Amino acid sequence: MMNIPSHNRRFVLKTRPTDLPSDENFNIETLPVSRPKDGHLLIRVLSVALSPWQNQRLKDFKNYTKPFEIGELIDCDVIGQIISGEVGDFSPGKLVTGRLGWQEIAEASPADLQLVSNDFEETMWLTALSSPGLTAYCAMDLFGRPMPGQTLVVTSAAGSVGSFAIQLGVMAGMHVIGIAGTKEKCNVVENTLGAHKCLNYNDPSFGEKLASACFNGVDLFFDTLGANIADSVFDNLAKYATVLIVGRTNSNNSETPHLDYVNMRQLWAREARIQCFSRYSYPERWSFAREKMMKLCRDGRLKEIKTTAIGFENTPQALRDMLSGKALGKMIVKYSEAVGQSR
Repeated sequence: MMNIPSHNRRFVLKTRPTDLPSDENFNIETLPVSRPKDGHLLIRVLSVALSPWQNQRLKDFKNYTKPFEIGELIDCDVIGQIISGEVGDFSPGKLVTGRLGWQEIAEASPADLQLVSNDFEETMWLTALSSPGLTAYCAMDLFGRPMPGQTLVVTSAAGSVGSFAIQLGVMAGMHVIGIAGTKEKCNVVENTLGAHKCLNYNDPSFGEKLASACFNGVDLFFDTLGANIADSVFDNLAKYATVLIVGRTNSNNSETPHLDYVNMRQLWAREARIQCFSRYSYPERWSFAREKMMKLCRDGRLKEIKTTAIGFENTPQALRDMLSGKALGKMIVKYSEAVGQSR
């Protein structure tokens, strides 16, 4: 018999940030916990995954997802353990993943959950087999069309999505150049993820080193960042290059999200193709992508990099750390330990 807590704590939006979110932008609500209604399950949240899109939804500007409402639970993917309810294969003690948000206890339908198998490390279900890995795979597979010998440049190369784009490019036989914000991150991108070179964009000679690393021009630019770093890559595009826009972390974190690329002249001069990608537009591809990523994980060909924070109360600080570049890989916040580790 699993212990059922009497109360649930959850983070909801209190006020909207203009830049990075602060603790004052959130309220912690404490609500009573009751047994789940018929056909539903009660889940203890073990770990939550933080992502840049959460910050853009805190703000009220036009984007590919609607903003959080004031008073709304902050949404995210989680790993949890069933503590009450039984529906088919879903029974107390088993681990599940789903979009249950910043809360300690959640009620959910099995239709919104997936059982976590023991084939992989638990956190793989928040990294390679969740949004980060599947976004990288779908974007590369559908629009990147990597070819051996081509040059691939990836921004946020030590980030949750970029780290998988790097590895997929290496597997495809590309000449892979990562861009990250610290020497430590660049070392991980080269020595753990296998990039041929990783450049620190805070290096005063970044522009010169980028031109040297991309001596044949950039054939595929996988960008989740934008701003002046993207402009520097545009200066080095090969003829008919593909610019794959997968995220806008820099502009979404700023007070002026409407100001972004300025170096359109180089895109025109190189006759580059710009392709934007949002994972929400391709739900039919996710099952296929997950199967492919599962095989790569089983074969030991994919590595996850992550930063783990501890404690429910520390979730807003962990989000700030991730958005300000202090995290390595996926930022995960551990809320609780599983009981019995039954899967």
